[in-house]
Amino acid sequence: MQHFTAVLLTSVALVLVVSSCGGLSPTDVPPPSVLQGTVTFANDWPDSNVNQVLVVALEAKPTSPDSILAAVLSGRAIFSEALPTYTTEAPYEVEIPGAPRTFTYVVVAMQNGPNILTDWLMLDVYSPVNDPAQPGTVIVDVGQTVTINFAVDFNNLPPQPFE
Repeated sequence: MQHFTAVLLTSVALVLVVSSCGGLSPTDVPPPSVLQGTVTFANDWPDSNVNQVLVVALEAKPTSPDSILAAVLSGRAIFSEALPTYTTEAPYEVEIPGAPRTFTYVVVAMQNGPNILTDWLMLDVYSPVNDPAQPGTVIVDVGQTVTINFAVDFNNLPPQPFE
């Protein structure tokens, strides 16, 4: 019984201490930082091997399939939920943890085979100069929403990063 009383008194004291300091105000938490937009798809989707399509933001352009896995595991790459496939348009949103963040390679990527580590095809690359060989840098500040729209043309895909 003494143990129960001690636990109860400790719990009550903890509640009083936490409640007396006012807790966190909703204004103390910054609004989320977000990368968002729409992906439009032109021409015919592949007949097969479309496992998933994502928007991926990487802090550095990958040099090999292994570097993508390392970037994801270390938090230097973030990605959207899977986009709908076989459609002409899909909205996306990626919440950016730890803003401000800088990404030098932002793409629409398609897993085109069963191996999640190696079977990827870049469908579009963010480039403010409209040259996918020259990816643009995206900076997302705390509480900022950055909009990037992509236009995937299945008949004219960008250079692949590992070629």
